[in-house]
Amino acid sequence: MKPLHDSAAPAARPASAGGNPEAPGAARDDGFAIQCEVLRISVQPIGPILAVQYLLNCGIAALFAWQFSLPLSLAWLGLITLVTVMRAFVPQRLPEPFTPDSLRRAQRVHVLRTGIWELAHGAAGVLLFDPSRIELQLLLGVIVMGMTLSAAFSVSFYTPATQLAITLLLAPIIVMGIWLGPPMMIAVAVIGAGLTAMMWKLVAERSRQLEENIGLRLNERTLREQALAGLRASEQAQAERLRFFSAANHDLRQPVMAIGLQAEVLRQQLREGADTMAVQHTVGSLARAQQALEGLTNQLLEIGRIEAAADPLRPAAVALAPLLHELARQAGERRVLVRCPSDAVAWSDAVSLRRVLANLVDNAVKFTPAGRVLLAVRARRREGEAAWRVEVRDSGIGIAPEAHERVFGDFEQIGNVERNLQRGHGLGLAIVRRLAAQLGIEVSLRSAPGRGSVFSFEVPAAPAGAEVAARPAASVAKHDGMGADAAHALRPGLAVLVVEDNAVVADSLCALLQQWEVEPRVYASAAEALALADLHALDAALCDIRLPGALDGIALAEKLQRQKPSLAIALISADINEATQRLATERGWHALRKPVQPEELRRVLLGAQRVPRAHPVQG
Repeated sequence: MKPLHDSAAPAARPASAGGNPEAPGAARDDGFAIQCEVLRISVQPIGPILAVQYLLNCGIAALFAWQFSLPLSLAWLGLITLVTVMRAFVPQRLPEPFTPDSLRRAQRVHVLRTGIWELAHGAAGVLLFDPSRIELQLLLGVIVMGMTLSAAFSVSFYTPATQLAITLLLAPIIVMGIWLGPPMMIAVAVIGAGLTAMMWKLVAERSRQLEENIGLRLNERTLREQALAGLRASEQAQAERLRFFSAANHDLRQPVMAIGLQAEVLRQQLREGADTMAVQHTVGSLARAQQALEGLTNQLLEIGRIEAAADPLRPAAVALAPLLHELARQAGERRVLVRCPSDAVAWSDAVSLRRVLANLVDNAVKFTPAGRVLLAVRARRREGEAAWRVEVRDSGIGIAPEAHERVFGDFEQIGNVERNLQRGHGLGLAIVRRLAAQLGIEVSLRSAPGRGSVFSFEVPAAPAGAEVAARPAASVAKHDGMGADAAHALRPGLAVLVVEDNAVVADSLCALLQQWEVEPRVYASAAEALALADLHALDAALCDIRLPGALDGIALAEKLQRQKPSLAIALISADINEATQRLATERGWHALRKPVQPEELRRVLLGAQRVPRAHPVQG
């Protein structure tokens, strides 16, 4: 059992016609399709040709009736009439669709029918053979050889059937010529035997070329179908992307509009000297709109990283009980209960599994206005191996059966038709769907309106003796100690280097730091900061990672640390990835994701002021 997959794409099936010609499965599929097409062509009705052949046979019978024997000529013509009626009015019916067994049966029937047809024609070599007249024997031999040439190109395109037809046409006249004919007829019979061998080879070559042509046609048709399917898939993906970005644009504009309107309200309130409570209400509205905007941008970034496979999966043993209890604490222990065996250890990517569970818990809490949410784990067997079934149960509004698939779509919210931003944006379950596909797990849903919902999935159990992975950093950690930090004021005059090329962001940071009575020293590039700043007088440095010039924020931080090891350094960027976070941890730096929260920035500065300021060394 493979618990993790590198991507969400299902395993590709063996190619059919037009696929990889070197693959054994593709070769078998191609050969089968070609044989089916050959048989279809061979059994097609040939009405006009059949009529012309019958008239020619009537002329041959009339000639030999006049020159040789009327009864024998009528007997032969009777056989020809019988097989002509069979071929014209009782055509062979082919099974649809073909299977290997039905194809073999149909081929055998076709060979038998072709043999009967040509055996009736070949009977002329016995019934119309006149032992006493050499000229009639030679005439009959020429006629039968003409029939053979006609049969080689019209009776069938299936090699065994055509070769049998040629043999049954020529064998009677060859045997009669050698047995009863004079030396000249014996020579003609020998020529007939050589003609049989030559026609066999000709038929085999013609059949090979026909099969190649059919293969090329099937390949062209397959490529055309694949191209059309690819075009349809591309159009569908384009329409889906358009719908996604249209929905994202709609939801992004809502908090942006709210921020613009509230900013105008705040401007007028300050101009008119509004009371403190009204101003605080406006500021609170601004903060909520900013939080909604940040939440949406974070979710959009997460979807982008998942689809780009930017975070490689690292399967490891993950203890489920501590993880679920941590998620319950974040959601509110009074709302979320956990029932999980203490020995429940899964084998999965710890970060991705946590993100799946966090989104499911968040979704359950949002849409359960009253009641509780239960996180339950129990042991299962999957494909003969140990697994853990994880369930997120809620007693919320529930979901109608026809909407079970739709809730995993982008920007889909069944219980939030008014698009209340405080209840999310409809991307949580879309993220779950993408992450589950990467992990190789299937999230199922049981729900009904007014009866709550159960989201569940099974994850493989960790092998015995596997070392449990360290817990991924939880978002709750950033709030630890905030009460204690809030009780301490920042030291007035704390010197902070701000390297930020975006003027709006730099002005905002500067304004906040000045509000805290901190002294910001703002520069737009790393080279400018290194050339102009008094590094030994600094207490902290806030370095944007993407900076103009040869040095980025990380290179700047390394130079600053070499010049002043005690300097508190924070890297700031909108796309802090795992590698950047790991580097910051190794170097003792902070890594703050834009938009930076004021409490995060305050914590960095509080830590910086606890470090004694170093004095420059006199040389």
